[in-house]
Amino acid sequence: MIDITDKKRLEVLFSKDFGSPYFPILADLYLQERDYRRAKLVCETGLQHSPSNDCGWMVLAQVAIIEEKSTIAEKCLKRAVQSNPANFNALRMLIRLEFILNRSLKTIRQYIKHILQYLPNDAECQGWLTNIVDDSKDLAGKSRRTISKTSNAKDSHDKSVIKISPKNGHNYKVEESMATFTMLQVLKSQKHYHQALTVLKMLSSKNINPERIKEEEKEILSLLSTDTKA
Repeated sequence: MIDITDKKRLEVLFSKDFGSPYFPILADLYLQERDYRRAKLVCETGLQHSPSNDCGWMVLAQVAIIEEKSTIAEKCLKRAVQSNPANFNALRMLIRLEFILNRSLKTIRQYIKHILQYLPNDAECQGWLTNIVDDSKDLAGKSRRTISKTSNAKDSHDKSVIKISPKNGHNYKVEESMATFTMLQVLKSQKHYHQALTVLKMLSSKNINPERIKEEEKEILSLLSTDTKA
């Protein structure tokens, strides 16, 4: 059993395997503690050994945003999305950042439409498309406010505990009544959609970021449906 809020245990695991799928969780714990140097070091080291870990790229992007290094954050988010096109949280963050950096509206529109392929009723994406030409400046302003919340270094990560039991390194059983959004991303990236839904229920019971939970649930159900049909 691994308690993903047990930083010492995660540090031991990381020291034994730099490419461990748990390294983004350790980095996220450092991020919550505002220990940005360690968060960055863990991500950079982990990504050298596991370059396709989209959650690692996403945490590294958050560190870059906090350090006000927008172009680096942009590169990290692009790597996250490239590694896992279904990481819509990374894609949403990238879209907001692209507005701030005044990137091509054509490219931004493609990103938005990618999300809408899976979530056709997504209100945020529909709003972006509707206003992408006339209100691009206002959208950039809204994006700056959204990004600045990340720069305050404390996303509303809950102080919860989730224990997972790896079987052959792939299957996870959620046993405790607590979870984090980072763990949710790890489960989604590995296509453990049922376990991800369990994590959402845990977060919902704590009334943590209800709007994001609804968005995540829609995404996971859509991905689950697509995965079942495949």
